[in-house]
Amino acid sequence: VVAGDSWASFICIYKSLDKAMQTAGIPDAGTNLTCPMTTQLGAQAKNWLSVEFHKATQLAILEKSVKVIYLSLGGNDFLATWNKNLSPVQEQAVFDTIVSDVSGVVEVYRKARPDVKILISAYDFPRFPLNNPIPHYGDLYNRMGQPSPLELNSGILRFSEAVAKLADHKQVFYIQHYGLMQYYLGNSDVALLPQKTLAPIFISTPDDNNRSGGDPNLQTDVQGMMNIGGTAGIVDSFHLTQFGFDKVGEHTVMQYLKLWLQ
Repeated sequence: VVAGDSWASFICIYKSLDKAMQTAGIPDAGTNLTCPMTTQLGAQAKNWLSVEFHKATQLAILEKSVKVIYLSLGGNDFLATWNKNLSPVQEQAVFDTIVSDVSGVVEVYRKARPDVKILISAYDFPRFPLNNPIPHYGDLYNRMGQPSPLELNSGILRFSEAVAKLADHKQVFYIQHYGLMQYYLGNSDVALLPQKTLAPIFISTPDDNNRSGGDPNLQTDVQGMMNIGGTAGIVDSFHLTQFGFDKVGEHTVMQYLKLWLQ
């Protein structure tokens, strides 16, 4: 069952996990059976348990054939509450609140299906330009205090480390994809060639889920971000292209699902 926010939605729409599992020799995984009803663009962990998409998820996981819950939550909460000027104590309080909300969701599903593995999936580095042509992302960027790529990515990695602590490596697991697109696409902003950063096989491994790739000084390359402006070249600040989500799917299957479902 694929559940959660927009990163789960696009994994669903592009059938990224299905394709990756078929390539890995795991046919008929069925991840697309429920995810149109169990994923929501813009979903936040803080109110997930009150929306219909959670109710659909709760119903879907009762099916005995379900072995894994792929859960993407917390990113929108971070973007809505983090600011580069927070003190370490204030930042930790923000992280603690979001982690508590994600933990509450995980606990509900864990109790409903104690035999099922829950994989909390995070994100890759975003791309927030100084003068964002997309009002929603411009507002978010300004609210975050207009952080530099390093400031924002460093905050994201600290947040990721906090969420990763929810993993007990028995029923609950965590994977992030930071630096994935830098490996595959490089970064044209600084003439970084592809395949010069940490390879996906070493990113967020089961024995070190905090290990990230790429260079946190850099945003994800423009080619890795979803194009929403057509010929105008306007790209999304937080969502990847289909290629990108397919690579997220491959990374997830390589690190976890292949071992669990084969």
